[in-house]
Amino acid sequence: MMKKILFFFALIFFVYACQPPGSGTDRTYETETEEEYVEPAVITFDESSGEASVDKNFYFLFDVSGSMEEYCAGKPKIDGAKAAIFEFLKKVPDNVNIGLLFFGVNNDQYGIQEMVPLGMNNKDEFYNKISVVEPQGGTPLANATYFGMSRLVEQYKKQLGYGEYRLIVITDGIASYPDDFKKQLIELKKYPFIALYGIGLCIDGRHMLKSYSLSYTDANNYEELGKALVETIAESEDFDPDDFDLSDIE
Repeated sequence: MMKKILFFFALIFFVYACQPPGSGTDRTYETETEEEYVEPAVITFDESSGEASVDKNFYFLFDVSGSMEEYCAGKPKIDGAKAAIFEFLKKVPDNVNIGLLFFGVNNDQYGIQEMVPLGMNNKDEFYNKISVVEPQGGTPLANATYFGMSRLVEQYKKQLGYGEYRLIVITDGIASYPDDFKKQLIELKKYPFIALYGIGLCIDGRHMLKSYSLSYTDANNYEELGKALVETIAESEDFDPDDFDLSDIE
């Protein structure tokens, strides 16, 4: 009898433990990183080549892998994502630094390509690059994350440790090399001044970004994608989320 009771409680514990976090109706997950402790990187500043600045920096990693041509919520993912980004850009002030990198491109540069260097007054360039891109190759999330992290660390040094730094990943799939991606996410933890925001577009199941992002959103349609983009900058005092009109995104 005692063995049956112990087995019953063990079974309950197993079922409970196997339930995925955030399995409720809320699609936005405020997650904690995994338990790996990483010693913060030591960064030295050179005042002769930098200047103290509180500028905000948002660097976007945008998935252009082949799966972005698949349909979700009634249209190709690439088209719906473009529409959401265009509405988002309308309200982003010119006095912040934004940058854009495509990952999944067919080239010999590890499947990534920086399209818009981090800087101000470049929304038109950002818009134009997004407008013409089409789905292409794989999903080199590890390479993209490394590049985006490096750009933000460079900017952090230029601003002598002041300002805000956010890395925003928009993807519809699992990394081509998951182990490498995990290593890179752990590496990113060496730079706690970089806030990682993950947005999964029409993804079934858990994504590794959920375990390492400051905030992760499962976007199952393009209005949710637009809201998630707004959320990435909502905590900055220069932005009012109520200013964003997402009614045109379907």
